[in-house]
Amino acid sequence: MNENLREILCGGQSFSWKEEDDGSFSAVLNEKVYTVRKEDDFCSDPFLRNYFDCDFDYDKARVEIKAKDALLASAVEAFPALRILRQDPWTALISFILSQNNNIKRITGLYNKLCTAYGHEVEKGYYSFPTAQELSRATEQELRDLKVGFRDKYILDAVDKAYLLEGINELSYEEAEAQLMKIKGIGKKVANCVLLFGFHRMEAFPVDVWIRKVLDRYYPDKELSYFEPYPALCQQYLFSYARYLKLD
Repeated sequence: MNENLREILCGGQSFSWKEEDDGSFSAVLNEKVYTVRKEDDFCSDPFLRNYFDCDFDYDKARVEIKAKDALLASAVEAFPALRILRQDPWTALISFILSQNNNIKRITGLYNKLCTAYGHEVEKGYYSFPTAQELSRATEQELRDLKVGFRDKYILDAVDKAYLLEGINELSYEEAEAQLMKIKGIGKKVANCVLLFGFHRMEAFPVDVWIRKVLDRYYPDKELSYFEPYPALCQQYLFSYARYLKLD
């Protein structure tokens, strides 16, 4: 189960979680430090139950996804408990701005630097992710000093345009995507990631370098509609499996 938890929590959906020395995973969410070791730890807590999307019938979805083709069947078998997290939209927005031209380890490091510098301590040594108001204290130079690189301007523009997140779920997918792309530096891929991981828009299918390799190699003649009715979950399975296989 820990391998599945590791992939869910530290495999590119979220950058909030840390694997502890005892094999558990901890994160500051909802003004609290949460620790999980197994599925029972999150399905019995009301906040985590929603965060881990426990009320969705993943078993049924996995059966249907496995039936599509051999690659997806192998991906489901490799990560039988994979699920899509329901994250805070603001946190997802800044996280995926940090993700541009970056890898998971470095994104997580930058995420933690922002927490320490601009968030607030929830428990000793555990800091919240900064709100838009808290992050508004940051200057371009301070962000540069944290090594966010060219993303500094994008973060500051996101702070100024945080109001654009309001009402996203009332918009059509195309309208929501266009709304997010009004923020400097956000293109289609990042917008899709924010919609999926921050707004749980399960029709999303973000295409990054890993997914592009998979689509080109294994699905050259397929439209994205092939992955319906579970495009987001198919995408996450293919993303995790491509990294697992280290496709080049």
